[in-house]
Amino acid sequence: MSKVSRRSLLGSALVALSSATWLAMAVDWFRGVRRVSVLRETGRGQDPLERYPSVSVIVPARDEGDTIEAALRSVLAQDYPGHLEVVAVDDRSTDRTGEILSRLASERPEVMRVIRVQELPDGWLGKNHALYLGAEGTDSDWLLFTDADVRFAPGCIEDALGYAVREGPDHLTLAPEIVSRGVALKSFVAAFSLVFEVTQRPWRASDPRAREAVGVGSFNLVRCEAYLRAGTHRPIRMRPDDDMRLGRLLKEAGFRQDVAYGTGSVSVEWYRTLAGAVRGLEKSMFPAMDYRLSTAILASLALFLTNVLPFAGVFLARRVVTRLLLGADVMLVFAMYAYGTRRSGSRLSPLYAALHPFATSVVIYAMLRSAYRALAGGGIEWRGTKYPLDRLKGDA
Repeated sequence: MSKVSRRSLLGSALVALSSATWLAMAVDWFRGVRRVSVLRETGRGQDPLERYPSVSVIVPARDEGDTIEAALRSVLAQDYPGHLEVVAVDDRSTDRTGEILSRLASERPEVMRVIRVQELPDGWLGKNHALYLGAEGTDSDWLLFTDADVRFAPGCIEDALGYAVREGPDHLTLAPEIVSRGVALKSFVAAFSLVFEVTQRPWRASDPRAREAVGVGSFNLVRCEAYLRAGTHRPIRMRPDDDMRLGRLLKEAGFRQDVAYGTGSVSVEWYRTLAGAVRGLEKSMFPAMDYRLSTAILASLALFLTNVLPFAGVFLARRVVTRLLLGADVMLVFAMYAYGTRRSGSRLSPLYAALHPFATSVVIYAMLRSAYRALAGGGIEWRGTKYPLDRLKGDA
């Protein structure tokens, strides 16, 4: 057998392996996402609870002057049947965030209070410390950890607490509706969300026997008792991926977890530009891999083989069988976009699947860039504070 034939055979075998892997993951995804509820649909036909538990909404904010007022007003406007408290933590802001928080608190002193952080204690990331501090002084039944740019639709908190009480999880997290501007950013968000679901399998979070655990920073609703018994944010005080780690922390402590789509209930403009998204993910993608360069490289290679190569290979491959395998991969992606948008209630056009190879390439670039910046820079810079890599890895 000639060298050319051997290379061709090896290439066909690699395509067959990657196609089989992607098919298995896609089938698992199709079976899984249909089990994920859409929050706004869960309360239909349900009787109201006899008693709604008390809830404290914890909102950390550092230099969030552009978004914090609209976000907090959406929380303060909630007509929640139980006791609702809003705790805003001003984490050393240097813009007008503090002024906005003071004004909102003076308007609604019976609901909202503000905590100000003047200095970050040693051994803490700013956001994690703010979340911990906000939860420390509450006596509510539930804690809702959210971000300073998240907007809540009317009835969201009532729906979420109703779902949590009826279904029984100790931790409920919602995948928010992500508002994006421009075709490039929308395609990136769509690809990132699909890759996240396929790899993290959020539908398995509710299975106590499964290792998967999920947390989304936009909406982490936690029973206060579970949060305290799991150790609060102290065990993850130096984790940039605090939302996912909180989910893992709670599950490892034996508490029940559930995930739902928050389309129509919770929305966030994640980033305003594609470049901003890549820079923003710099702080969390490499930490999510426990700072392992080998994991980042292998994950990038796997994504390229299963989500980028098929789109080019279907036109460039010489063997008919290879083209058919790659074509099947491409059709799977289109089918996943079509079903995923319908299942979650997203308004994104399924035709964005045509941009999936471009968007996935950007995801790969963001992943490798996150690893390079952390290793070359000796740490992570987040909101004006530099955190040394050795300290971050020591608490990983």
